[in-house]
Amino acid sequence: MKIKLLVLIIFSFMYTEAISQKYITKTGKIEIFSETPLFVIDGVNKKVASILNAANGDIVASTLIRSFRFEEALVEEHFNENYLEPNKFPKSIFKGKIVNFSDVDINKNGSYDITIAGKLTIHGVTHDISEPGKLIVKDGNIIGTTNFNVSLQDYKVKIEKAYKKAIKDEILLKIHFDYKLYKKS
Repeated sequence: MKIKLLVLIIFSFMYTEAISQKYITKTGKIEIFSETPLFVIDGVNKKVASILNAANGDIVASTLIRSFRFEEALVEEHFNENYLEPNKFPKSIFKGKIVNFSDVDINKNGSYDITIAGKLTIHGVTHDISEPGKLIVKDGNIIGTTNFNVSLQDYKVKIEKAYKKAIKDEILLKIHFDYKLYKKS
């Protein structure tokens, strides 16, 4: 009987510990930027959901393409209707991990250089990526950032001939997630 009770207590502790090691955000931010002499693409999406598993460094992030906002309404219309086609491909998803997560101490304030690797799906096309980033641990919260370029051609985003010279193939993504410890209500 004592052994069963001990096993139950250990498993209860492990379950509680596993739940407490998830960090989430529903307000992550992705900025996209590209500039040519003829055209500037400058958009932001502040509705990115992401989960960071602090037990192993696994990350999942997802956003609706229609959540990107642009200063110019025409750019937003072209982005949605002509290029990323959210009616066909409503979400962009990343599934991966922080490769060197064992170097991060989530219980101690600090800044850590990281490598993020995984599968990024945009416009229905998935590619492996591996990019540098940074994790900042501050007062029990975790901030994750990374900047990298993606090729529109790699993700089969077609640019109309009239705009080929006006839009770069490489688009800069700036990603910023403010993770909070997940607390089950």
